[in-house]
Amino acid sequence: MGHFIEGVVTEICTPFTRDGQIDWEYLHDMIRWQLDCGIRAFFVNGYAGECHELTLDEKLAVVAAVHKVAHPRGAKIMSCSFENSVPLNKALIAAYEEQGLSDCYCITAPPFFKFSQAALLDWSAELIDFAQRPVYIYNCVEQAVLYEPDTLAKLVAAHPNLRGFKDASTNVVGFQQCVLRIDPEEFDFLGGCDGFDGIMVLLGAVGCVSFMAVPFPREMIEIVEKGRSGDWRGCIEAQQKVLRIRNIVKKTPFNAGWNWAMQYGFGRPTVSRMGEKQDWVPFEVKLELDELMVDLGYDSLGERIARDELDDVMEAAKAAGMASFR
Repeated sequence: MGHFIEGVVTEICTPFTRDGQIDWEYLHDMIRWQLDCGIRAFFVNGYAGECHELTLDEKLAVVAAVHKVAHPRGAKIMSCSFENSVPLNKALIAAYEEQGLSDCYCITAPPFFKFSQAALLDWSAELIDFAQRPVYIYNCVEQAVLYEPDTLAKLVAAHPNLRGFKDASTNVVGFQQCVLRIDPEEFDFLGGCDGFDGIMVLLGAVGCVSFMAVPFPREMIEIVEKGRSGDWRGCIEAQQKVLRIRNIVKKTPFNAGWNWAMQYGFGRPTVSRMGEKQDWVPFEVKLELDELMVDLGYDSLGERIARDELDDVMEAAKAAGMASFR
């Protein structure tokens, strides 16, 4: 059967204007730039894409916008369905099916409440069988439960439409237990944590789904290509370069640091729909990131880095114990 998805899959952000509308021009330009950098697959309407901020119609429109630019150049689209119930997931998958622009889908475990592995298997199986295109599972620590290796193996054995597994658990033993049970030559194991993707590739993954690939696609491609070629030392060096970036951008709320970092390669920052306080990058973090970027060969942002009123507001909130986000 071979691999359906491999290499770096960019987990795209959804860009917005300052008044909260989707920035379609930015989105089209970003996808073109990603393709020019060598990306050939996109993870659309995921958590980093602020799927929780999008209506169903907006999710379909984002898929259509990505498809318009990506499809003529042979890139694939993995459309996400991370809804809160089986009926809501089925409604979104059915809408994707009717639209006909997605190459495959990604589902994840139910949110909020702890599920047993037996219940998780039933939840997943119903959605996998409902979809008419290949399905991938996102093993996500933010969900209520993670997929155990035996649960994944049972799903793969009984549901041929399940083609891959994005593992963001960073549990190296758990991942190897999955590879022990499922043939990695016939199933698409994908890394799911930007600080760990190189290790995943060296241990059997054929690529990764990466939010770091939004601002830094070439760096993520280097990790995967060196890992898959057997250059373990080069893979680890490339991973550590990305880890240095990640250590800095993780000092910001949610995806704010990644959004700000878009200026280094793409030339423009991304705006979130979650509000300016959630999109805040502290002045000191901007300086720290800029120093690293120069060290890695990028041009400094120079005068674009400056204190503003939001820094004062958020520092006052921090002093009052209201600015913690980790």
